[in-house]
Amino acid sequence: MLVVIFLALVSVAWRWGGELKAETAQDYHAVGVRQGVWNNGQAALWDLNFLDYFHYFGPPERARGHQPEQPIKFSHVTHVQKNQMDCQFCHWSVDKAAYAAIPEVETCMGCHLQVSGTEQWQKDEINKLKKKNEAGQPIEWTKVHVMPDHVRFNHKRHVKAGVTCQNCHGQIPEMQVVERVSSMKMGWCIDCHRTQGTSIDCYTCHK
Repeated sequence: MLVVIFLALVSVAWRWGGELKAETAQDYHAVGVRQGVWNNGQAALWDLNFLDYFHYFGPPERARGHQPEQPIKFSHVTHVQKNQMDCQFCHWSVDKAAYAAIPEVETCMGCHLQVSGTEQWQKDEINKLKKKNEAGQPIEWTKVHVMPDHVRFNHKRHVKAGVTCQNCHGQIPEMQVVERVSSMKMGWCIDCHRTQGTSIDCYTCHK
């Protein structure tokens, strides 16, 4: 019993520390990147959120806060928040297929043949993009929201049911670098399915 109480107190302290850190972080964290996430990403009332941040409880790519370095420094703050680009301009298949497409290099070049950036780091990243385009090579993005192979997730069905991007991915427009804001545990998905009156049959989500 004392262990449970101790872990609960640590969880509260960890969450408080995260909020304090968010207040002193860069502007894009000011509103909280977890805003809008279903049940704050918590799998159950007794789920200790701080465990989600420790990699030794599972693969690092499935931990909360997973924020891999990408081959090109793409900023959602610049593209979505500042330039008001619609999510589906790039992720065009999200309401048409099981997966959310990542734009081809040619799609990026549709804009960046004309737009070269205002700061030097932006110009450097766009030059990387142009070299990829000239070589006919795709951008090798590192996946942020990695799910186990035995899980079947269909983006189209969720979008059609009214699930927003923020419910799972948080405030992507506020992220300079995309991070995983929830561990996406099975209990978290089941909690949402139960609340929404959706099937929790094993074969709904498992192959």
